[in-house]
Amino acid sequence: MSESKSLRRVDELYGRHRGADLYVVGTGASMRVFPLEFLRDKVTIGLNQAWKLLPTTYAITMRPELNVPEFIAGEAPRPDLIWITKHNKLTSEPQRRFVAEQQQRFFYFRTEDKSRPAPPPVPSADGKGGVEPSQAGRVLDWVARPTDDYLYLWTSISQSAVNLAANMGAKNVILVGCDNCALEGNHHAHEQHTFWKGADPDRRYHQYWEGLAEMRPLLRARGVTLLTLTPFLGLGQVGEDFAQLCEELAKPKLIVNEDITAVQQGETAALQAARAAERAAAKAARPRGFAAFVARLTGKSRAAGE
Repeated sequence: MSESKSLRRVDELYGRHRGADLYVVGTGASMRVFPLEFLRDKVTIGLNQAWKLLPTTYAITMRPELNVPEFIAGEAPRPDLIWITKHNKLTSEPQRRFVAEQQQRFFYFRTEDKSRPAPPPVPSADGKGGVEPSQAGRVLDWVARPTDDYLYLWTSISQSAVNLAANMGAKNVILVGCDNCALEGNHHAHEQHTFWKGADPDRRYHQYWEGLAEMRPLLRARGVTLLTLTPFLGLGQVGEDFAQLCEELAKPKLIVNEDITAVQQGETAALQAARAAERAAAKAARPRGFAAFVARLTGKSRAAGE
């Protein structure tokens, strides 16, 4: 089943919220102490598993198999959640069937413009950055103006969410829980995986910020303000304030998040090996030599008889 036939294009959502404030809700550690009731009546775009924190209006991910609740064992379905995900990212036939049955809830976006060839990701020059993110979706022209179903994506899905909010017509795009850093050793507000691909987390966090920072002037030129909202009372005491709020709200000060890089790389390698084995088996099953000649003649005779 073709995904392009079962998902609607994200540009169907453009212009839905003209002049509005849109909140892009991440899962950074600051959300553990953020007053969620503030967001209850707001238009929100949740990143990845932000639905665990509050019911967002929309949700966006580039890894649906890891973040859509209906694809996660033991998670309750969220039938009111509208998803935006990358084209061709569904990883199984059951996922594709589910999306085909729920077309009103799923929209797709693209991040690779084939007319703009980009070099493949390579290890960083200093040897400390793991595999560098692809540059294929780092296209600022898509930020400067709505461009079909393309959204900017370099290092973080928050960047695509901000681009989407602007295309929806937002006057102000407010980042909440998009910390672009760890807080007192915490990467997420709750139990959720990380996926560093061998990189130093601080390096990746800086790249998250860098992508948003290069988008900001182009959004400003469109009349869109990009800013961030936190529960903290100052910029110089964020870690201390986080710890104090955890105490006040009876929240854990540390939640350890599992890095699934090795697991994902192993699953990718296994999937690629399985596909290669299928191709080899299909090739081996084809008749060769004289048998292939006879098979072709037989096929032609049958076609002529029809």
